[in-house]
Amino acid sequence: PRPPLAAMEDFGSYQAAPRVVPRPPLWERTGGCGMAGAVEIDRFKTQQLETLTIFRQCAQSDWSSLHHHHFDWWMFPIDDGSMREFNLQGEEDVALLKGDPEWIDRYRESVRLATAAWGWDLERRCRVPEPQPGQSWTHWDVRLAKMCRSTFLMEEPELLASLQAFARDLQANEKRGESFFYAGICLDELLYFQLPRRAGGGGAAAPGAGGGRNGGDPS
Repeated sequence: PRPPLAAMEDFGSYQAAPRVVPRPPLWERTGGCGMAGAVEIDRFKTQQLETLTIFRQCAQSDWSSLHHHHFDWWMFPIDDGSMREFNLQGEEDVALLKGDPEWIDRYRESVRLATAAWGWDLERRCRVPEPQPGQSWTHWDVRLAKMCRSTFLMEEPELLASLQAFARDLQANEKRGESFFYAGICLDELLYFQLPRRAGGGGAAAPGAGGGRNGGDPS
């Protein structure tokens, strides 16, 4: 039997349940107030560009090195990460980041490059047909799960749907039907994220399910 969902750093508190139900944004339960504004988004953008530059270099030389870096907090922000200064704390934060054309374009490029390093074509929603050395799954379920949650919170249906398609493919092949885990914690919520997540929210419903997590947190 699957272990009950429990508290985990960077993933808040889960409730044991017969079916996995994705957690709503943390701010819906706690009443978040959002970031301070320009100073915070500038910090986001500085960190983002530094890391994206590394991503681009990896794409030109060594795909396998991309996932050796630590970057999840500012590249794929979620609501309950361990580096709180990069957490999304409310819908105002989502609107602030999505309203910055430079940031959101880099965000989408980052998702594309991170999945390409795993051998997944984000736009075509399929495996890279002729992967280069290093373009393969790293068994880091936790990063894929954070990316799924981030695209869910950021209301990016196309990105979420492709990540979930990748997760289903992984589950059917590399994982041989197994669930997604991190340190004994079941992460199958990422298979069930759907958009829109709120009335009047952006994006269309993401079809299907998908997601994953496994060995040590590479953030």
